[in-house]
Formats: sequence, structure tokens, C-alpha cells
Amino acid sequence: MMSRNLAVVGAGPIGGILAAHLISAGHSVAVVDVWKEHRDRIRAEGLRITGRGEDRIRPARVCASVRELEERVPELVFVCTKASDLGEVLDAVGPVLGGSGAVFVSFQNGIDTEAVMAQRLGRERVLRGVVHYAGVLPAPGEIRESFSNPPNYLGWLDPAAEAACRDAAALLTSSGLQTEATGEIQRHAWRKTVFNTCIMAVSAVTGLDMQEIMRFGPTERLADGLLEESIAVAAARGFDFGPGFAEQVREFHRHIGPHRPSMLADIEKGRRTENEFLVRRIAEYGDLEGVPVPLHRTLAAVIEGLELRGRRQREPHSTTGVSE
Repeated sequence: MMSRNLAVVGAGPIGGILAAHLISAGHSVAVVDVWKEHRDRIRAEGLRITGRGEDRIRPARVCASVRELEERVPELVFVCTKASDLGEVLDAVGPVLGGSGAVFVSFQNGIDTEAVMAQRLGRERVLRGVVHYAGVLPAPGEIRESFSNPPNYLGWLDPAAEAACRDAAALLTSSGLQTEATGEIQRHAWRKTVFNTCIMAVSAVTGLDMQEIMRFGPTERLADGLLEESIAVAAARGFDFGPGFAEQVREFHRHIGPHRPSMLADIEKGRRTENEFLVRRIAEYGDLEGVPVPLHRTLAAVIEGLELRGRRQREPHSTTGVSE
């Protein structure tokens, strides 16, 4: 396969594992990340990938800003940052690549990330990925893959982008990330969000890992209530996952082990979470569809309060986000 000129924005677990596959397949990949220590280690030693074997890859370029991509405009830009950082990424992308021919792929958690991108870049230039692998970043320059359950999915928003979508899915598959192109990407995005959000939200507000949640009756029942609400909202939006779906989710969570989701890590570090595209988004769609979502509304508000506390701890004199 001919080498392609690609970019990965966000070199955390999702972006780093993606970049490693693309580079190992012989493609020219520019990696963009705002964490200086991470960039410096990748430049000096390459990006180390562990978990299922070990590999060390070297990107063609390691960039601190999207602006640096202007020197050699990529044909595909994979946006792998947290969904909560999407606005800032688009602010940087617009002036640099907004007028280029690049196609942008949202490789992010949650619901409607691709819609936000499409508003700024145009539906015909945006694809949405739903990723079924995960990892952790134990140290700068190192990613440990912890989970892989292919296939991944890639979908288009506009029929004009279908060919580009199928090409990108083939590119990913040939690079070792089995990916199916689909015209029903929203269904896959909702399914993954429903699957994860019910237990992720409980972890964020309690500080418990997933195993602890499922072994303690009150928190297990709370997660189950969130699951039932989100399934009802998804159904109201036209996404029915079948009669056995709820038990499938419960069974998966019972056996996942002591995993600490990213939303909990964000709360503990005083960072903004992806709540806007996860718990809060399900609550908003529930209200829109007339589906009762008291648990989602409550937990979304608690998470927002915890985010405010984190901002105050970082900036003691700030009143950002406070309304009288």
C-alpha cells in the first residue's frame, strides 16, 4: 500500500495506539499533543506501546500545535483528544486546515462530537469513529494497551463522504485496526455510550472503581438505574439494542475488574470531564424526547459541581462557572 500523509491529534491511549498501527504499516504520521513531557519523550525515544507485546514507533513529526500541520497538510486528520477539548481543537484547526482538502475523523467518546465538528468544518469533510480498544498512559512516552474488542466502526455524515469513509476504514484495517464502514454510525455511538456511561458516571461521583461499584449493592443499583434510563432514551431516538442488551451490559461490568474510568481520573486531577457528551447529553435527549431521566440529570449536575471544585483548586481566585 502506498504511504499516506496522516495526522493524529491527541497522543493519549486512543491516539497513540492508532498512530502506532499507522506508522507500523508504513504511513507518514504527524502526532500533535499539548503535553510537553510526552512530546519530548516521544521525540527522544519514540512512543513505547506495551500491553500486547511491545513496540516502539517514531512519528514523522511530533508537534505541539495543529498550526505546525500547515507545513505539510495531511489528507486525514484523526482527532483523538478528549471530547471536552474539542472546541479548543477546532479553534486551532479552522485557521490552519479549514480551507484545505483534509478529511477529519472524530475518534472520541460520547454523542454528537461529529456534529460539533461538522458545524465548523462541513458535513462532507467529517467522519465519526467508534473505537473498541483502550489503554492507559502510565508515563510520558508510554502507552499500555488494556483492551481490544474489534471491529471498530467508521461512518459518514454526508453521502458525499461515503467513499472517503470506506477508504479510511480500509486504511485502518490494513494497518491492523479492524474497522467497518457503516451508514449507521449513530447507532454504534449510542450503543457504546449507553454501555459505558452508566458505570462511568457512578465511578466519577463516588471514587470507586468499576469492580467496587458492581460488588456494592447501592452503587450497583444506581448504575442499573442509569442503564435503564439510557436504554429508554436511545429507544426514543430510534436505537433499539434488543431484549438481551441490558443483561449483556451488566454481565460485562461484573467481570471488568478494578478498572478506573477516565472520568474518575479527570475528577481526581481536577480536570474537565467528558460529561457534556456523555451523562449530560443523555439527560438532554431524555428531556427532548419526554423520557424521564432523573438519575442522569442528578449525576450530570454533581459531576459539573465536581468540575467547578477542580477549577477552584487550580485557580483559587477564579469564579468561572458560578452564576448567582
